[in-house]
Amino acid sequence: MRFISPRTLLLPLLATLAACGTGQDPSTLNVVDSRDGTLTASNGVSLNGVSLNGVSLNGVSLNGVSLNGVSLNGVSLNGVSLNGAQLAGVTANGKSLSGSHLAGASFAGVLSDGSSLPMRIDSVSQGSGSNLDVWFYNVSYRSDGSWEPLCGDDANGNPIAAVALAGTWDYSENTPTGGSWTASSTRFTFGCRLTALAKCVEMGYKPWASKNGTSLRKYHQACTRLLRADYCGNGKPWTLNGRVINLYDGLGVQTDTQNWTFESEWTDTGARCVTLPRVVDLRTVFGVVDQCILSKVLNLGCGAKSHFSSGTLLMNEYRDLNLLGLVNL
Repeated sequence: MRFISPRTLLLPLLATLAACGTGQDPSTLNVVDSRDGTLTASNGVSLNGVSLNGVSLNGVSLNGVSLNGVSLNGVSLNGVSLNGAQLAGVTANGKSLSGSHLAGASFAGVLSDGSSLPMRIDSVSQGSGSNLDVWFYNVSYRSDGSWEPLCGDDANGNPIAAVALAGTWDYSENTPTGGSWTASSTRFTFGCRLTALAKCVEMGYKPWASKNGTSLRKYHQACTRLLRADYCGNGKPWTLNGRVINLYDGLGVQTDTQNWTFESEWTDTGARCVTLPRVVDLRTVFGVVDQCILSKVLNLGCGAKSHFSSGTLLMNEYRDLNLLGLVNL
């Protein structure tokens, strides 16, 4: 049976999709051991995830899903678009469909080798609380005669949902474009919860939204770099799943409520500065640290909140996880 790992997928359409989740308000989540796959986020505290997103099928990338042939109950839809995080379709007679009305819609994913992959939306749910504007889609793909959940199952055996984000991401590592986002009006990304794209949305960094008149587009991208410790902005992660961090910004989306060891300042292209203690940690675990990280070492002054007014989008701290039985990375 062909298998798709629980990460991401790209699709042609009027926007992009990413993130997987239950729609639970992040402010109600607690910090827990993430070895059971639980997403946590509370007052700026989050569990890291190495994965940005990206769906592969036995080494073949799922690099697009054509929505020109989307159908519902065997009837083709004239058009499908993405409004914020909500997919919407139009029937032949001009009727607009969105939300739960798209349950059962089928379409074809396009693999990098040119072959197609049948897919369908099994169910749709709306987020709650601060995520009321987020829509979650349980998506399946057909493989060897059976339907499999695109994002896999959670610890309870329930399929993990996907949320929609406009544009596409580069999933390569150690490349000039690794981890970067590309805007598109015809492509969107299907992402799965527990990946960086999804976590950042659920923590409030919604790229289609704004805070105090400021677009959150770059904040979301900076968050994806931060959660994966992509210091160099080249797609290479320097963290492990399960590391607890405290992240915050100058807009008030996430606030600083902890007094942990400061790590880095972030923009959408990577870290602006990294503290010496963090680099020592990296060298201890990985044995070697890339030169680009060493060039960002700035112990004194790194973390000054005045830097939010000079280009820094996010900052983060980290704490020792020994009490949780996790690796401190």
